[in-house]
Amino acid sequence: MLKDIKLIAKYLKGINGLKLAFILTILSSIIGAVIPRIYGQLVDFAVTKKPFGFIALWLGIWLLLTLISSLIGRYTEKKTASIGSIACNKFLQEKTDHLLHLPLKYHKDNKMGEIVSKIQRANDFLETTIESNLFWFLPNVLTMLLALAILAFTQWILAVCLAAIIFLFVLISLKSTPKILKKSEVCNEVAEECYGNIADSIINVCVVKSNTNEELEEDRTAKGLKNIYEKYMDVVYLFRGMVFAQHLIAGIGFVIVFGVAILLLQHGRITPGNLVMSVGYISIIYMPMFNLSHFYRQWKRGMTVINRAEAILKVSAESYNIGGKELENVKGGIEFQDVSFGYNKEDKILAGLGVKIKAGEVVAIVGESGVGKTTMVDLISRFYSPQKGKILIDGIDIEKVGLKSLREQIAMVPQEITLFNDTVISNIRYGRIGATDKEVVEAAKQANAHEFIEKFPKKYNQLVGERGIKLSTGQKQRVAIARALLRNPRILILDEATSSQDSISEKLIHEALDKLIKGRTTLIIAHRLSTIKNADRILVIDNGKIVEEGKHDELILKDGHYKKLYSAQLNAMC
Repeated sequence: MLKDIKLIAKYLKGINGLKLAFILTILSSIIGAVIPRIYGQLVDFAVTKKPFGFIALWLGIWLLLTLISSLIGRYTEKKTASIGSIACNKFLQEKTDHLLHLPLKYHKDNKMGEIVSKIQRANDFLETTIESNLFWFLPNVLTMLLALAILAFTQWILAVCLAAIIFLFVLISLKSTPKILKKSEVCNEVAEECYGNIADSIINVCVVKSNTNEELEEDRTAKGLKNIYEKYMDVVYLFRGMVFAQHLIAGIGFVIVFGVAILLLQHGRITPGNLVMSVGYISIIYMPMFNLSHFYRQWKRGMTVINRAEAILKVSAESYNIGGKELENVKGGIEFQDVSFGYNKEDKILAGLGVKIKAGEVVAIVGESGVGKTTMVDLISRFYSPQKGKILIDGIDIEKVGLKSLREQIAMVPQEITLFNDTVISNIRYGRIGATDKEVVEAAKQANAHEFIEKFPKKYNQLVGERGIKLSTGQKQRVAIARALLRNPRILILDEATSSQDSISEKLIHEALDKLIKGRTTLIIAHRLSTIKNADRILVIDNGKIVEEGKHDELILKDGHYKKLYSAQLNAMC
């Protein structure tokens, strides 16, 4: 419990007005505990025929305290909503910031829809925990304890009876809640998996539609939601059983306490005012008591969900090497020195790879699928680090360079372009956030994108849709090229940017790429070998090593790996 409170306190720390809200809430609890004592006393004043002026004074005190309590309640309701919202924003900011800084491997190994669902559900529980548990339930518990203490001071027999009922009530809650939480945890896991699958199907809606798999996804969603329902009903069944037992104890307990109070009144042990006061305190005690199991279960369930999201923070972020060397006046020379890498210890994708790439050289990387072409360029950007060997840029070990400084020198145009669901101008400007509109337009012109952008109804302010769905593949690629041009990198990485295009689009893209490549060190991951004939050098990778290198014509004459790959592609096209 203490650990959970410390976790919540982390997100409450530094929020303005928090202490005042707590103090006022405690004051409201004290007022709530005092009021039954006042109206009980008023009954005795009336029975003993005290002067009306005296009674009016006590009625005024009661009225004043009620007004104060109402004003406090109005203030704290607004303030707790504000506090809960601020705390949740801090929680979301922390989690999303950390996700952005996690290694690429984490994002590839996990379903982001499932992770986002986990964070969102934790955020919802955090808000409920702060607003309901801290600022509603805890003050009510304080009122209950104060009421019990005042009742004990007035008539200890009734206080003992009520304490016994509370004990039985709490005992049932403590015994039942762990079982409910265990079932709830299973329900949470099932829900996260289902929501993750739903998010995947929506994000990849083009793939779903193109493969006519709408019914498959509908069935999967239906099965997932049915599974959630079944697990949820297991929770409901246990919870309702606990509530039934609690209501039974509370109902029987009320009759017993009230009966004892009547007997005490008959024997002159208490006054009529004490009886009224006792009924008032029973009401005050019963309300938080009934909510005890609900809030306790909500607290435990909420903290379980929050701790699951909090576990994301335990995953180590990328080493940004803040304070490392800054790359300045970069020419773009790249060298791999005996580099070995594998995504696991058993399988090596690259094994002792060594190569020098001159500044400004255009180098194509070819090989069969899975030989390590993409891995090789990912290592340059330090998305992964080699298990052995070094990668140098202009003779500097990139592991000693600040990660931001390194990646500022690199731009990538992937085969599958991903755009933000934002305007065209924002997507291009993402390459260099501080770029002016004029610079963005100039980059678009060089990328042969300006003409089609101008035809949009809103031109550069046109929304491109989720993942750029409103643009054609060729248009998306030219927007990506414009983004890379705006970035003005010294090192450029291209993942075959002209595949599956009509002849006009391919020509425009080639023209744009020629402008982008000029004067930069360029690595091209080649899928279609016919597109790299003009590369300064071609590297052929097999079994994690470079087995051939040279120009296109030279490699064809060698009659080796490259010629076999090239001939196989020509035969496949015929």
